[in-house]
This record gives sequence, C-alpha cells and structure tokens, in this order.
Amino acid sequence: MIAKFIKNLLKFSKPEQEIKDEIYLININRVFYLSLASIPMRIFSILIFMNRSPAVNEREALWQRGIISSHTSYLVLLLILLGLSNKYRKLDKPNLLMIGTVHVAVAASLLFGVIITLVDQLAMPSITPYVIANVAVGVIFLINPLHTLNIYIVGYLIYYFGMGILQPDASILLSNRINGITTTVLGILLAIILWSSNVKNLKQKNFIICQQKELEKINDELQYLASHDSLTGLLNRRCFEDKVSSEILRIQRYGQESALLILDIDNFKEINDKYGHPVGDSILQGFSSLIKAELRETDVFARIGGEEFAILLINTDVEAGRRVAEKIRGLIEKETFVIDNQEVHLTVSIGVTSMDDGTENYAEIYRFADRALYRAKTQGKNKIDIVTKSDKNAEEVRLT
Repeated sequence: MIAKFIKNLLKFSKPEQEIKDEIYLININRVFYLSLASIPMRIFSILIFMNRSPAVNEREALWQRGIISSHTSYLVLLLILLGLSNKYRKLDKPNLLMIGTVHVAVAASLLFGVIITLVDQLAMPSITPYVIANVAVGVIFLINPLHTLNIYIVGYLIYYFGMGILQPDASILLSNRINGITTTVLGILLAIILWSSNVKNLKQKNFIICQQKELEKINDELQYLASHDSLTGLLNRRCFEDKVSSEILRIQRYGQESALLILDIDNFKEINDKYGHPVGDSILQGFSSLIKAELRETDVFARIGGEEFAILLINTDVEAGRRVAEKIRGLIEKETFVIDNQEVHLTVSIGVTSMDDGTENYAEIYRFADRALYRAKTQGKNKIDIVTKSDKNAEEVRLT
C-alpha cells in the first residue's frame, strides 16, 4: 500500500514539460491575485496594531513591534511579487524569473505564517496563523510533491525550534509542536491531492486537445481528398463545378464577365500506349504544374477528366480568355517533357467561352466551352476555338 503510494507520488512528481509549464502559468496568476488580495489586509493589520493601546509590559510591547515589523516586511515583499507576477503572467511560456517568483511566493507565504505564530507566543499560545498558512499554501498553489515535502519540512523545523525559544510554558510548547505536526501533515496532504488532481486534469485536457487536433487534421485531409485530384493536386470536377456556379451567382449580381477554358491534351491515349501509364501520369503532373505557374492566384484550375482540364479566369472577357488560351497552347507546344530520360512533346486543344450576367448555370456554360473544344479538335488539334451564346450556332449548342 505504502509502496504503491510512493510509486504514484513519484509518477505525478515528474509530469511532461508541457504540463509543468502550464502549472507555472497557473501559479503565477495565483501569485498575482493572492498579492492583490493580501496587500489591503496587511495595510489594515498594520494600522490596527499601530493604533492599539500602549502595551502593559515589555513582552507585550515586543510582541506588538514584532507583529508590525512582520506585516510591514511581508507588505513590501507582496508589492514586489505583485509587480513581478503582473509582468510575467503575460508570458506564454515560463522563464527562470517567473519560476523564481512562484517559489519565493510559496516560501514567503508559509514563512510569514511561521513568523507571525512565533511572534504571537510573546502574548498568546495560539498557532492559528501557522494553521492558516499551511492550509492556504496547500490549496492555493500547485506544488510538486517533492518540493512540497521540502518546503513544509523546512517550515516546520523553523516553527519547531522557534517555538522552543519563544514559548516558555513546557505544556503549551509540547501541545503547539504536536499540533504543528498535524497541521504540517494536513498541508502536505492538501498540496499533494491538489497537485495530483490538477496534473490528471491537465493531462486529460491535453489529451483531448491532441485528439481534437488529430480529428481536425483528418477532416482537413478528407476535405482535401474530396475536393482535389489525387494525381495532380488540382481541384477535381465536382469542386470546379461548385466554383463556377458560385462565380455565375457573383456575375449575375454584379454584372461582370469571366471566361471558361476547357483543355484537352491531344493524342494522349497514344502517349499512354507508347510509354506506359506511369509516364502518362508524370506528364499530367508536369502539364498541370506548367500551366498553374502561368495563372493568377484568383484563377481556378482543375482536372475534370483523364486528360481534360478546365480553367476559370475571373473578371476576364472572352478576348482576354482567348489570349490566355493561346499563351498556354504555345507554351505546351514548345515544352519538352523529359520523363525517365525520354523526351515527350505535347499539344493541347482549347475551347473558350464567356460567362456574363445572362449565364444561367454551369451545364449551359460547359456546353459552349465543350463545343468550342470539339471544333478545335476537328480543325486538326493544337487549336483554339471560341463559342459564346452570341454565336449564330449558340442555339444549336443549347439543344445538344
């Protein structure tokens, strides 16, 4: 039973660094608020004792001066701790000065209770300040169990020997020393229980945060996979359709114009048959990267089929769309794709159409661009063609 308790004590005495940091951040805030609350109490106590009626004997006078001196010294220390804790509690990560401030605050709180109790022995046998200090330190601060034992043992030793000097009555001395042990053990147990429960809670909280981050990461990955092509990293067809549909709504509202390009790599089946699908995949990746580098950040580029791609040029009229298409066509024609020491040359056919405030939906605009692509293919490939709703054959396209 005892061995198990010691084992658990040692286990909770060495939490992860992240938890240690959180505990110091908690403690520095508690130092701040404890100092803020204690300063008025110290001032009030000093004023009460300074205005007290004159002492009737030398021992009582010594007691009064001791109480005033103790409260004054502690007041000065509290003012320093208030300033330091207010400065360091704004940090995101503890430093040595913050850690030192916390340890000073803990030791000073317990030592103040010891000193006031010893001074009180000049006038009364009470050990109430020592009891309050032991309990307060145990329940206010989060102290590592090993540090707890050291602090409380040192505090009790000062209390024990000081009591022997200032308490002349042997029976009261014995009683106070025994009661002091009880109070010290109570403070230690409270401190250990508070530390253990908080370490458990912080571990659980950090575990939950890690799980949430992992879930968010998985959700982001799933969303990416749902909206992107796994080979090229471009948007997939469904996501592209959503982007175009949103752009149509924007155009209908603001009366602007955009262009839609449909691209198809010429004779791509022959490339797969001649070089193999792995080479074909590499070509698709290189093709995508080459074009993407030429587009604006606002443009939308997607792979919508095997060797078929689409580009949405935002705020671009049909003539500007034609120029972009011609630039892409020329770029691909001149490019040499080197895959596994094999040189591959490509050409691309491109269909261009425009979107304005009269565009109804994606299906309509896609039919125009697809008809333009078909015409570019029938003209001998490596061509660009344009079909818009103002063309004479627009009605024919609508009906197909």
